[in-house]
Amino acid sequence: MMNFIIRKCIKNSEDVNNPGVRAAYGKFAGIIGIISNLVLFVLKFVLGIVSGCISITADAINNLSDMGSSLITVLGFKLSSKEADEKHPFGHERIEYIAGWIVSIVIIVIGIELGRGSIDKIINPGEIEFSYLIIGLLAAAIIVKLWQGLFYRRLGKKINSVTLMATMQDSINDCISTFVVLVGLVISHLISFNLDGYFGALVSIFIIYSGIKLVKETTDPLIGMAPDPELTEQIVAKVLSYDEIYGIHDMVCHMYGQSNLFITMHCEVDSKIPVMESHELIDAVERDIKDTFHCEITIHLDPIEIGNSLVDEVKERVKDIIYTIDPALLFHDFRMVMGVNQTNIIFDIVVPFNCKLKTTEIERIVCEKVKEIDPKYNCVITFDKSYSSVVKE
Repeated sequence: MMNFIIRKCIKNSEDVNNPGVRAAYGKFAGIIGIISNLVLFVLKFVLGIVSGCISITADAINNLSDMGSSLITVLGFKLSSKEADEKHPFGHERIEYIAGWIVSIVIIVIGIELGRGSIDKIINPGEIEFSYLIIGLLAAAIIVKLWQGLFYRRLGKKINSVTLMATMQDSINDCISTFVVLVGLVISHLISFNLDGYFGALVSIFIIYSGIKLVKETTDPLIGMAPDPELTEQIVAKVLSYDEIYGIHDMVCHMYGQSNLFITMHCEVDSKIPVMESHELIDAVERDIKDTFHCEITIHLDPIEIGNSLVDEVKERVKDIIYTIDPALLFHDFRMVMGVNQTNIIFDIVVPFNCKLKTTEIERIVCEKVKEIDPKYNCVITFDKSYSSVVKE
């Protein structure tokens, strides 16, 4: 049923990598949220006034804030779908993350306000009007919110949207908070003691915790996260499918939104291949990657010496030395520059962020071990950061 609604309301709904289609998903989700949350707000607000229950009234205000969050979602997707311009050459898709962050902050604020109201209710408990009609309407509200959460989850996973997943979590929070309110009403009625404030406090703590968690999840993409390992593996496999490419390193992926990916990498090719042929090869690889993954890519050509037995032997021994220091260390761009009295062994080492050794210590150990192979060998090492942990040879 949900798939049928999506197909009818969103044109080309399967083309989720299209920024226009993603924006349509976000706007559709926002409109559904505005309508459903407005209905729930009116229903709960009336119930709260009639029953005198602070937790129902607070839950109603929570739905009103959800309606505001839905407005933010619509606005966020509309702005993020704008075309790139001179001031924003990478597009506007990160506005979607900002919208998700705002929704998360709203969740925290609502949790704090609900907590304040609940404490006041604990100190000054009042009478609560109980009826099975109220219980039935609250149960119906839970079902609506559960459907809303599943709806947001379906759309959020479909377009890989941080904003919609944050909104989904907010809907699930509402299900839990309304359920707690309902349970509190029933228990209070059965034991003739007003537990409204206590159950409201529990709900507020849960909402605040969820909001803080969502702030982190929506902030991480804005700060800049490591690329998806599955995506990088697919890209690497595609590049290495070319027989003329012997290795990949220094791969960096920048995400400016879910459908706006920029990639740079270094590809190793045989130094004996003429420059024009190598350049033509790299151009072909770039076009292939761009068409397959819908991204922008720039590849730096690294010529390496192939078939030199001495270079291959020393390279393997250096590889073993580095591995014994820390198996997580990677190296690339290996070459040897022969001299009369000294031979420079030149290479880069990729150091992961969790490595406990300092680069000076790694350099000292490697240089000492390499000189044990031949006293004439002099190491020239460049240390790289691990942006994607991709070094393939």
